[in-house]
Amino acid sequence: MRLLPVLTLTVALCAPALSAQSVKLPTATQPACDGVLVNIRTSDIKPEAGMDKFLAAVAAQKAWYTSHGYTEDQIFVAKILVRDPDTKALTYTDKQVMTYHFYSATGTSSPTHDAAWDAFVKLFADSSTIKESTLSCVPKAMVPVSK
Repeated sequence: MRLLPVLTLTVALCAPALSAQSVKLPTATQPACDGVLVNIRTSDIKPEAGMDKFLAAVAAQKAWYTSHGYTEDQIFVAKILVRDPDTKALTYTDKQVMTYHFYSATGTSSPTHDAAWDAFVKLFADSSTIKESTLSCVPKAMVPVSK
C-alpha cells in the first residue's frame, strides 16, 4: 500500500526534470548574452562509423549554416587528448571529440529545418552519440577570430 504514494511522489518530482530535458526554450526567453552563444558538445564516435564520417557531418553542418546566411557562425572540431595509463604518453583519441558552434552575435532567429538540415543531422546520428551538450555565453573579447 505504501508503494503507490512513493511512486506518485517520485513521478511528481521527476516530471519537471524530464520535461526540461525535452523542451527547448524559445530565443525570446533566453537571458541576455553580452557576447556570443556557443554550443559545446562532447560526442562519442561510433566505432562502425569512424572519425571521417563524423568530420563529414561537421562539414555538412558548416555548409548548411553558410548556405542559409549564417556566415558569421563558427563551427569547428577539437580533438581530445588521452593519457595512456601505463606510459603516461598523450595521444589523440578517435573515440571521442568536441565540437564548438559559436552562433552569430547578430543572429536572432532559429534556423528553419529543411532536407539538407535533416541530412547533416542524420550524418551526426549515424556517426556519433552526444555525450554532453552545453550552451554558454562567451564574452565578446574571448570569441575566436572569424575565418
